[in-house]
Amino acid sequence: MNNKKLLLISLLVIVGMSGCMVVSAANFEQNGVRFEYPDDWNQVKSVAEGTIAAIAYSKDSSISILVQQVPSEYGSTLEEAYAENNKRLAMMPGYTNIQENKTTLKNKNLTLHRYIVSDQNGLQKEHIASWTKMSDGKMYVILYSAPVENYEQYKGAYDDVVSSFVLESDPKESIIDQVTNLFK
Repeated sequence: MNNKKLLLISLLVIVGMSGCMVVSAANFEQNGVRFEYPDDWNQVKSVAEGTIAAIAYSKDSSISILVQQVPSEYGSTLEEAYAENNKRLAMMPGYTNIQENKTTLKNKNLTLHRYIVSDQNGLQKEHIASWTKMSDGKMYVILYSAPVENYEQYKGAYDDVVSSFVLESDPKESIIDQVTNLFK
């Protein structure tokens, strides 16, 4: 009997401690999209073309994530828009292509492009752009940007945004779906 009590108490302690390991997140729900991001990031304004959401690390605004709706003049397909954007990137100072590939995440087809460019102050920044076409027929880019030396340290915020990015019109998961997803 004592072993069962000890086991039960141990399990309760483990379950209680696991709740302490949850990372707090903030939610963005505007301009037709929604996503989660770490709560030590803030919403900011951006003048970049097509920006519908912008967040930056609260302690260093040079580390940021933009969500942009791809302008129609870039092309009518994801491939055309991506190719047009790459032509423009190739003309930027210090442009270095690191990696390009395609993947699928939560039923979203993504085209990923990782590269380095110099900003207007000459600072080398590493970027990763995730291109996708959503169910509304519009193309979106989620762009993470950080000084080269900070890229890996803050990339987790980008991963959070990309994995949680949906249209506001998409149904939110019920609590039952959320619990079920924990055990997948």
